[in-house]
Parts: sequence; C-alpha cells; structure tokens
Amino acid sequence: MKLERLLGLLALSGITLLALFLFFPSRQTDDIFIVGSTTKTDLEQPILPITNDFKILSESDFDFYVYRAHVLSSEKNALRLAEQINKGGMPSFVKTFNEEKNLFAVYVGPFLSEDDILNNIDIIKKLSESNQGEVKPWKL
Repeated sequence: MKLERLLGLLALSGITLLALFLFFPSRQTDDIFIVGSTTKTDLEQPILPITNDFKILSESDFDFYVYRAHVLSSEKNALRLAEQINKGGMPSFVKTFNEEKNLFAVYVGPFLSEDDILNNIDIIKKLSESNQGEVKPWKL
C-alpha cells in the first residue's frame, strides 16, 4: 500500500511540474531580438542619425478652418446641437460669440483646409441643420 501511494505521489508531482513548465514558461527579460546582421559594429550604430536641423514651429503653422453653423442665445441648445454633430461623426464645439457672453456659436471642425470643409459641406449642413453657415479661419 505504501509503494502505491509513493508512486501516485511521484506521478502527481511529475504531472504538476510538467503543467508548470508548459503553462508558465520561464521569463527571459534580457533577450535582444535583432533582425539581420548582429555584428558588434551594427549594435553600436544609432538607428537614426542625430541631427540638429529641427524646424522651429510657430502658431501660424497651425492654421485651421471651422464652419460656424449657428449662433444661439441658449447655451443648452448650442451644446445639444454640438453633441448631435459629434454623434454624427464630425468634430464640433461651442464658444461664446460676443463680449456680453450671451450668444453661443456652434462650430464644426477644426479642419486642416477649407477644401476639407467644402468636400464635406453637405454632411456638415445636414448634421448642423444649417444652410447659412460660414467658413472661418481658426487659430489655436
């Protein structure tokens, strides 16, 4: 009886170790996989050449265009319309329109160019429920 128990225990231990090796492989974190040549000189070379010829960007590099669909006196209605446009797949937002902050403009965009707006004008007009909107330049 003791021999059968000992053999059973050894078999169970062996199956457990086999399962651990199959389902929990060892982790090797310091392996490096390099495609192609692996000479020492290749590993010492930077992937991209380091240069100092960066382009200095200014605000004028970020000129966009928007379509002002509506100017509303109710911020709640303006936000609701902007959400409807967003759900339709176009970006939109609401900004105050005048200094008294009692009018709210609904804008569709921003777009990279006026052509982006004109190419999608039918969709924009349908989503914004506007036929008399205006294309405006938009600065960040």
